[in-house]
Amino acid sequence: MGTSGARTITDVTVPEPVLPVEHLRAEGWDRIESEQRVLARLPVVTVHGHTVVYGDERLRERAADLTECDRPWRFFFATRLGLSPSPPGSIPSMVARIVRSRVRNGFADRLRERGFTDLEQTRRTELRVRTGERASLTGYRGRDPIACSDRAEELPIEGWVGVWSHDGTFYVAGGAYPAGDLGALLAVDLDTDPDSFRSELFELIRTVG
Repeated sequence: MGTSGARTITDVTVPEPVLPVEHLRAEGWDRIESEQRVLARLPVVTVHGHTVVYGDERLRERAADLTECDRPWRFFFATRLGLSPSPPGSIPSMVARIVRSRVRNGFADRLRERGFTDLEQTRRTELRVRTGERASLTGYRGRDPIACSDRAEELPIEGWVGVWSHDGTFYVAGGAYPAGDLGALLAVDLDTDPDSFRSELFELIRTVG
């Protein structure tokens, strides 16, 4: 998750979100980023976040072996949020609403930073996570310009971001993946399935804690 203009490093320490690291490695995901930063400054609290990002290196290597395109194709991230000062008791509903809004906007910013264009929100749904809460998910569609083949192409992409709270702590998780036939676009024998990508992303979101 990112919030435009919020890059300040903070001395407030937020633990990493808990992820199924061994499962991610077994499925070809590599950790490519980890950072802590201030994500938003609200009227009553400052929102800090600890984010980890994984890339599908197995798909990246398969595509690179068949083409000249050595680039990331899909990613998954998770963020644990911390509020300073910590509100007493439950999270105020006003703060919760603002955080959810900032999460959606921040995810769109993250997609734009990766070069995705023509972004639009598609739909919202809910997903039950492993701790029993329901994450509020927002979907996006867009285009991923590809400039590493013989001709310029645009790959349709789909992204999702979810946000929920558990025991007074907010969690954010999501990612993006090709929403079209990557093999056909690159004219190589590379079978990709957007429905499988979506299902895998949802399962990963469920595991965050």
